[in-house]
Amino acid sequence: MKKLIKEHYDSINLYEKLSILNESEIASISTGLDWTTINEPSAVLIGGTALIHYLSKSRDLTPDIDYMVDEISKVKAKLENDDILFKSLRAGNIGLLGITVDEFNTDYLDSNVGNVLLNKLILKDYVYAKISNYDIRIITPELLAIMKIELGRDKDVNDGFALIQSGKLDKTKYLKYLNYLKNSLKDYESLLSYSEMLK
Repeated sequence: MKKLIKEHYDSINLYEKLSILNESEIASISTGLDWTTINEPSAVLIGGTALIHYLSKSRDLTPDIDYMVDEISKVKAKLENDDILFKSLRAGNIGLLGITVDEFNTDYLDSNVGNVLLNKLILKDYVYAKISNYDIRIITPELLAIMKIELGRDKDVNDGFALIQSGKLDKTKYLKYLNYLKNSLKDYESLLSYSEMLK
């Protein structure tokens, strides 16, 4: 089994949250990180793992990884070529979101579903984080806050506010993103008002 090494993580919080998972969960996540880094290096890490990377305190980690990908068909083809099983990932009123790979405990979300403008911006304007000794593309904290609040579920809105209150967001960058996304956001006015909480 791959051993977790603290120095292989930019985020101590993420390292500690991963450390308390069982061996099987750690192995699945490590396999998914390995495969994605080699086969789909342009994928951008989003979701709960990204949230935990940015926050010094956060809710417990769900032992899965979420990536935004540009061409889901290419991901499927590479998985099929490696004889790795995947299944469709669906959400009630949205429909097909992408695919999930149980072996990796990893979801690959199709950037052409949902708020496409936001998704494409996530793929274009990312930062790097050291996770498991890989330099992995990860969503910016500003876009993660916008994405979480835009999702509208209670836990996601709470995550978004936790990011806004974390001191990790750049107000100028947040406002720039909001201006670019203005016509694609369900609640632009509320998201704009939250900028007053940023320094």
